[in-house]
Parts: sequence; structure tokens; C-alpha cells
Amino acid sequence: KKIRITPPFKPQLEEKLWFALFWMRPLRDFWRRALSDRHFDALKKVIPRTWILDPSPSPPHAELPELGIQSFQELSDFSQRERELVIKASGFSELAWGARSVVIGSDVPQPEWRDAVESALSAFDTQPHILQRFHKAAIFPHSVFDNESGDVLPFQAKVRLCPYYFADSKGVQLSGALATLCPPDKKILHGMRDAIL
Repeated sequence: KKIRITPPFKPQLEEKLWFALFWMRPLRDFWRRALSDRHFDALKKVIPRTWILDPSPSPPHAELPELGIQSFQELSDFSQRERELVIKASGFSELAWGARSVVIGSDVPQPEWRDAVESALSAFDTQPHILQRFHKAAIFPHSVFDNESGDVLPFQAKVRLCPYYFADSKGVQLSGALATLCPPDKKILHGMRDAIL
């Protein structure tokens, strides 16, 4: 009891596999019973289409939904246009933050994409990975304060919003959000030297 951590570790909140569970066909009836139509439709709009990269074989007549393939190994052969996809490590892991495990298929050459797919599938038992559609972030104007000159300068940015919720005896409340503004040439949005928090 020498180490006190506030807030406590909540690895379940780091689990990106939750996204995939929402989209799994066998769980559709569960979600339809557990959620109102309005909430179900709202979640479909905000939860990205996600697959768990599982090396288990599928029956010969099966097809992975919306991918048109029978096994995730076939992802390796996708053309650059078909690779508007992103692979990420899931779970509470040193690989699952700061874009350490992120591979954007359309940005890497075929051999690197193949290696990423094979690596993710081979790590399934110890470090599961997910596959998601990659969506380009919008660019918008913002102004920033320049410490050196003291001027307010225009800045073109992509933004990542991270909401923060706090729980107490009254319930859970949205209590703020961290906006990370990244330069438009950055593909993966995360805290970095060039970002503004």
C-alpha cells in the first residue's frame, strides 16, 4: 500500500476491441435490446467500423463483413487504394498509445503493410490488434500565441478531441476535453512536439 494512484488504472477503458464488439453480427440482437433506437443509431455514427485481427480460419463459404475476404491474411494483398485502413494494438499496453503501433495501409509500401498484417495476426494471443477504416481529418483555421514574438499567428490544424468524464456519487459527467491541434502534414494525430494542446 505504498503506491497510491488517482485515478485508478482502468485497462478496460483502453481496450479498442470494444469498438469491434459493437459491430459484431452475433451481438447485434444484444445491442438492439440494450440500446434504444436513437442511441443505437447515434453509436453507429461515432464508433468506427472495427474488426479484430484474428488468425482463426473461417469456413470456406464465409466472408468478413465489408471487406470481401475470407481471412485477414488476404489483407496483405490489398492494393494501395484498398488499404484505406489502419492497424492498431489494442489493450493496456506500451504499444497502444502515442501511435506506436499504428500502421496506415495507404501510407506504407506493400512489403511493410504485409509485415504489419502478419505481425498483428501472429500477436493475437498476447497483444490483439484491431483494423479500422482510415478517415482523413478535416483541416481548419485556428490562431496560436507565439511565445517568441508575442504575436497571435494563424495556424492551419487537424484536431483530435479527447473528452474527460469524472465519476462521483452523483454519477458520471462530461467534465472537459483535451484538444490536440496538429499541423496538416501530420497523418496520425497525437501529442507531439509540433502539436498544440
